[in-house]
Amino acid sequence: MIEVGRRYGSNEVALEGSETAARWKRDLTGLALYGHGQSAFDVFQADLAEHARLRAARPEAVAEKKMSVAARDEQFAQGWGWVRRVNSMLGVLARTDQSVATALNTAIPADDVGLEAGIRALAAILTEYQGHVAPDAHADKCLASVDALCTALQTSPGAVHTAKGHTVADTAQIDLYDGKLYLCMRDLNEAGRAAIRNGDLHASLHEYAFHHLKRSGTTNPVPPPAPTPAQAG
Repeated sequence: MIEVGRRYGSNEVALEGSETAARWKRDLTGLALYGHGQSAFDVFQADLAEHARLRAARPEAVAEKKMSVAARDEQFAQGWGWVRRVNSMLGVLARTDQSVATALNTAIPADDVGLEAGIRALAAILTEYQGHVAPDAHADKCLASVDALCTALQTSPGAVHTAKGHTVADTAQIDLYDGKLYLCMRDLNEAGRAAIRNGDLHASLHEYAFHHLKRSGTTNPVPPPAPTPAQAG
């Protein structure tokens, strides 16, 4: 559960937990039919209270973790945004140029781990074909941002690791409750959607979903390059 908890900011877990508790209390009768009755609700409430106590006891550690994780996620989001933009820019050329299409297929990163290398590879392709890109696409600005972007991607995982190294024991406890609460809310959401679909609970399916928690790390959120001329035919 600690590993699960490390994926999420504790403040967001607390906010999600507060809204979940209110929804659970409202729909308790219907949810009880799916194994989420009063006793399960009481355990969740107790875990939520302990989570709040731990957060209050170590506010600096929680804030440091939250800020470092948020900064990492923002940097990776910017990196993927750069990849999508350049992929689209070069994809116009790839439709008519086999060499560009092949290069794109090789360079597009598959996940966060390969993001920095993928950006470097795409930057090399963009540099080579910059003269064929429309001026109003501002390829020069994309290329100018590469070094700063890659430096941020190199340092952000280390910053997160360092932040988590502070007050290790206390942070591990908070992570544990982040994970416990997340898994409980995930199970409750599944039960709630099942109850709604079976007609045992009158609520919106949208309510029984995460509204504040999004898992870090993206797997290939970039569409595949445009087909090569041979493929297009």
